[in-house]
Amino acid sequence: MNASALREGMPISQSAMSQHLAVLRQAGLVCEERQGRFVNYQVDPQGLALIAQWLDKYRAFWPERIDKLNILLKDMDQ
Repeated sequence: MNASALREGMPISQSAMSQHLAVLRQAGLVCEERQGRFVNYQVDPQGLALIAQWLDKYRAFWPERIDKLNILLKDMDQ
C-alpha cells in the first residue's frame, strides 16, 4: 500500500505520513518496495516478531504493576 492510500481518511499530510513511514522503516517495522513512481509499504513480520518477543518478556510484570497503580489511584482519591 502506498503512502497516499495509507493516509486516506486521516487528517495527516503526505509529508507527515512519509516521515512516519521512514521512522517505521528505520525501526524495521515496515519494508518498502518501489514500483515505478510509487513506493509500496507493508508490515515486516520479522520486526513485529521482535516486538512480540519483547512484549511477552515484560507482560508478566504488568498485572502486578497495574494493581499497584489502581491502589495508588484509589488512595489518592480518598
